Amino acid sequence: MKNSILTIFFASLLLCFSCEKKQSGIVHVQQSDKPAKEDPYVKWNQASVGREDEDIDFFLWRYGWEMQKTGTGLRYQCVKEGQGSRPLPEQTVTVKYTTVLLTGDTVYSSDRDGLKRFKVDKSDEMAGLNEAVKMMRKGERARLVIPSFLAYGVAGDGDRIRGKMTLAMYVELIDIQ
Repeated sequence: MKNSILTIFFASLLLCFSCEKKQSGIVHVQQSDKPAKEDPYVKWNQASVGREDEDIDFFLWRYGWEMQKTGTGLRYQCVKEGQGSRPLPEQTVTVKYTTVLLTGDTVYSSDRDGLKRFKVDKSDEMAGLNEAVKMMRKGERARLVIPSFLAYGVAGDGDRIRGKMTLAMYVELIDIQ
């Protein structure tokens, strides 16, 4: 009996908080005259991303790499042009790669760990690598610098890459299926 009452109570709360006032299919949002309170986490994230961007700029300067920066923050440089079309969503790609920390330490390599195969836009692969592969053609080689938020984020990969690590990658698109 006690569990039934609690279940009904929480279901009622959920129903109340999930309801929106709708009128003729339009959701009405009440505006406040007060300015929105600045979220301290948003400020911290902006500062953190800014510092990471500065580290990437220094890394590029140190090695003399001229790279394009995408809207997401990925840095990309084509080293050797490829042929044919670019991969489409849900196609399977095979890449040869080397993943390096900005310290210069190699953490993963297809020579040691095997080629990487994944479905474009449909896998758990790093967002930065997925974005880069969509810009490549079969046979193309590229250098990438992937900010942590496009790599393994604050958690890391649970193996060789700690959280909040920027990665440099050398990638060759071997095959598109």
